[in-house]
Amino acid sequence: MNAQDNIIKNDWPMFADPVMLHEQKILVVADRLIPTWLAALASEANEIRVDAVETIRMASVKKLPGLEVTIDPLIAICADKENSKVLRHTAASALVLQDAKQAESVFVEAVTAGEFEMSLIVEDALRRWQSEALLDIWRKRIERPTSISLMRLAFNGLASNGSDDDHQQLVDYAVNRANRNSLRLEAAQAIAAYSKRPYLTEAAALSIGTSSDLVIAAALASPTPGEQEQDQAVEINQRLCASLSYVASGLAAQSLIAWNPQSILELSEVLESHRNKRSRLAYVTALYETVASDTLVTLAQYLDDADPELRTQVRNWLIQLAEQPELRPGIIQVTQRSVSSDSWRVQEQGLHMAVELEQTQVALDALGLLTSERPEVLVTAAWALRRLQVTATLAPALAYCDGRKLEFLGEKLPRDLEFSINEQFAHLYQMFGQMKYKPASKLLQQFTRKEQALRFRVRASAAWALGKIWEGDLTGDPEIAKLLFTRLTDEAPIPPEDVLVKRMCAIGLARMGSNTPETIAALHKYREQTMRSGEPGFNSLHTGASWALTELTGESFPDPIPEDYNEGPWLLSPFDAKLLKNSN
Repeated sequence: MNAQDNIIKNDWPMFADPVMLHEQKILVVADRLIPTWLAALASEANEIRVDAVETIRMASVKKLPGLEVTIDPLIAICADKENSKVLRHTAASALVLQDAKQAESVFVEAVTAGEFEMSLIVEDALRRWQSEALLDIWRKRIERPTSISLMRLAFNGLASNGSDDDHQQLVDYAVNRANRNSLRLEAAQAIAAYSKRPYLTEAAALSIGTSSDLVIAAALASPTPGEQEQDQAVEINQRLCASLSYVASGLAAQSLIAWNPQSILELSEVLESHRNKRSRLAYVTALYETVASDTLVTLAQYLDDADPELRTQVRNWLIQLAEQPELRPGIIQVTQRSVSSDSWRVQEQGLHMAVELEQTQVALDALGLLTSERPEVLVTAAWALRRLQVTATLAPALAYCDGRKLEFLGEKLPRDLEFSINEQFAHLYQMFGQMKYKPASKLLQQFTRKEQALRFRVRASAAWALGKIWEGDLTGDPEIAKLLFTRLTDEAPIPPEDVLVKRMCAIGLARMGSNTPETIAALHKYREQTMRSGEPGFNSLHTGASWALTELTGESFPDPIPEDYNEGPWLLSPFDAKLLKNSN
């Protein structure tokens, strides 16, 4: 983890209260940019043309608007075999990226002529464009293989656009043990991707073969069968699910779950703890799709799965299922047990469920998880406490924070948990602010001060919380407004005060109602200092100062102006005389 890798990604009240415009940027393509590239394409100097084509290819990757005018010149470059390979291949790549179907005939001509590199660049695009001209080329290639890469393209082309006979040719190739196993699998995977029916006879024969045969069998059996083939498809796929092949089991389980979840449940002893995530996911999906009150506990066991995506999926399913009245009581019980579980994985998921299902009764258990040694749990517990907002947790949470204060100030936090504990405190401080918990003020003031050992994010959250707690009250603790003003106006160069801290201090002063001439002057000063080229921008101090001035004085200010940007720098750009003038 690093300082920016938050456990809780998008739920930070101090960035949402007050509501401000999010930063906006507008893509601007200079008027002379693309014309400059077109002019370079027409140059007699090969190096300039290569730079131009590569620049257009880069722009195509970034989906720069207006590139359609480059299509015809690029096609012309590809068509002229007198051009260098680098020039033609780069132009072809740019055309593929632009999905320029106008280039089909030129691409087909290059493939027909046996241009290996061009085939690698353009054939997948020709497949997408359903180019019939390549079907015979692909058929002949399979009959007389020369390149693994070209064979792979042929398999996908024929599977995607070919006839039933072509599909059978691929199946025969996959079945033939005389062929290279890697290519047999490529052919079978192409069938799995594009065929509208399974090839069960061939799959059955391979399902008792080698490990490679089992994977190929699973691919050939994976398309959804027609009604008359379903019994046979179930039998073959279940056999493959129970096989010793890690990959075949996952493929077969994925196939069955798409159309027959009951057949997956019949393999519970095999799939429930399978080492292949795909196999487990198929089983868990079957549990979800057939869930009942008496199977909730079985589904909930996967809140402890080793795979984070799978356990998160189960959590989301359980939250969704809680909308059903007959299932909700069981899911509430699962939530309560999860928060008090011995497994950190289950604890984390239970905390999320408690928040989404508004189960405030788990708040006291969540307090105990603040001292967890797992970053996922200690942060999520603080977030859950903030979201649940149970008054009885405020004093214990403050005691916990106060108890770790010296670890912060003495830089003695566990190194592997340092960032996570900072994030944890930020959530707890925001909770104190949202719930206006005045006993936390002393600690929050200590964490708002500029201490080298304290990170900016936790200091900003403390300043934000002070503004919320003392909203509309300047006299309850006069030292707070002084502290916020001092932090706002701190211009010491080493170490400099953080812009985010200054912003939260500006907002806090406005909330408290500190409309002294000094405060107003400081807010105007920092608002003007943080303009972007004389215009209002999205600098966090600029937007914070503007909001504060509006709250305190009623002044209105223009909204921030979106910043222009381009996707450069480019290998070729229009000449700008201003740059030459500025360099002198």
